[in-house]
Amino acid sequence: MAKLRITDYLTELKTEAAGLRSVCETEVLDRVAPSRPDTTVAGILLDLARLYRWAVEALFAPTVEDEDLPEPPPVAAAGPAVLDVFDQSLAAVLDAIESRPAEAPAWTWAPVEWRAEFWHRRVAVATGIARWDLQMAVGATAPVPVALAAEAITEVFEAFLPVGARRGAHPETSGLVQLFAQDADATWFVRLRQGRVALLDQPDARTELQSRAAGSASDIALALWGRLPFGICDVVGDEHLLQALRVE
Repeated sequence: MAKLRITDYLTELKTEAAGLRSVCETEVLDRVAPSRPDTTVAGILLDLARLYRWAVEALFAPTVEDEDLPEPPPVAAAGPAVLDVFDQSLAAVLDAIESRPAEAPAWTWAPVEWRAEFWHRRVAVATGIARWDLQMAVGATAPVPVALAAEAITEVFEAFLPVGARRGAHPETSGLVQLFAQDADATWFVRLRQGRVALLDQPDARTELQSRAAGSASDIALALWGRLPFGICDVVGDEHLLQALRVE
């Protein structure tokens, strides 16, 4: 499986946060993003602030096996205070990432190695997708950058699907799926069996694909994260298998 790997998540985070912040003024805080009809611009910013606070705690907390680090409570703010809370939380997580290198030990909630890199990627991916959401709210969007979108795809399979964070129940879904991000020249092969999901390095050459989606890394990532329909990609085969891979 070919995939891009980002080594400088801090730069990606700064870039995406700057793009996000450039469209967020007080007068748009009550707008609803078409891609997130369940919340507002302010709600998206406060959700990010909560994630940033969790990341800061996780990056500096002692790594004690079998002890979880609960997610912080929802962040409450209204009006211009939303922007202040977001800016303060962003500054804190940027400082934390600068202070904690990727290889440093850090608790995670996912079945991956306990390294700070998990949180570096988590906040960069979340910020990139939120930037897209918020630009949708003001009618001006740009795709998620290729390398970051590839990381967003990989994170779905390495972290979110293994802990059951998927959209809907798909207990009987079985088949082999290929996702091909054309601009990243990256491919993900995914085996679904009775609702369980496994990311494969390379499927058996004798195994037939049941579904394939090809498109930009951004479109595939946004489809997996429930922001766009898979129909935006070139889909061949059973689209229900692709729906079973959607998260958040």
